Amino acid sequence: MLDFTLNNNPILTKLTIGEENSPLLIIDGFAHKSDDLISHVGDGASFKADGQNFYPGKRYPAPKIYSDEICKKYLPLFKSYFGFDQAHSAKTLMSAFAISDRRPEHLKPIQMLPHFDTTNMNQLAVVHYLCMPEHGGTSFYRHRASSFETMTDDRLAGYGHQLKKQAIAQQLHKNPSYIRRSNSLFEQIHSVDACMNRAIIYPSRVLHSGDINPLLGLSSDPQVGRLTIGSSILVE
Repeated sequence: MLDFTLNNNPILTKLTIGEENSPLLIIDGFAHKSDDLISHVGDGASFKADGQNFYPGKRYPAPKIYSDEICKKYLPLFKSYFGFDQAHSAKTLMSAFAISDRRPEHLKPIQMLPHFDTTNMNQLAVVHYLCMPEHGGTSFYRHRASSFETMTDDRLAGYGHQLKKQAIAQQLHKNPSYIRRSNSLFEQIHSVDACMNRAIIYPSRVLHSGDINPLLGLSSDPQVGRLTIGSSILVE
């Protein structure tokens, strides 16, 4: 029987990043048996692209016991480290295996830039790497023109308008590529390497991007490609 539970004794690293001091938690040894999670998805035949979001690849729902355990085991840290002192619960909004397989030439401009998941102050993102370091981890960014590192409702309209103008001026569509370092629009403020069975947790409103390495062929096979589990957690 496959084991989808989390490790009771992981190694935790607590950081704050950027000028806005966003909390970042790195957890090594996240799952009890990461090999069982990888075995569960097989050859990836059940993975599907979702036209409702801009993830550059395909997804497959994670086991419920896995996502339930994130909320159960990490609620105390959500409260103490991420500033949700008065929270009494956490629930999973989404938890899915993800395989990055979109070729650079097929990217939309929005997929070539750092992004944020939501402006909701109570939402956290969890990225669990089930791949090796060469597949690329996750980096965090500051928008140079605005100095924004996180997105709020108040910032959103002005930021979106400004970024659209910049993307058009840069003609991103003519040179499609994944962002993996600082460029003229964004400064990379921190980067976390991928590592088998490492997870990171950070506020969903932080500007970030996967360090996707197209030189590895962007395989659609979860056994050899950039396999992760992405989860969105609402803390209330």
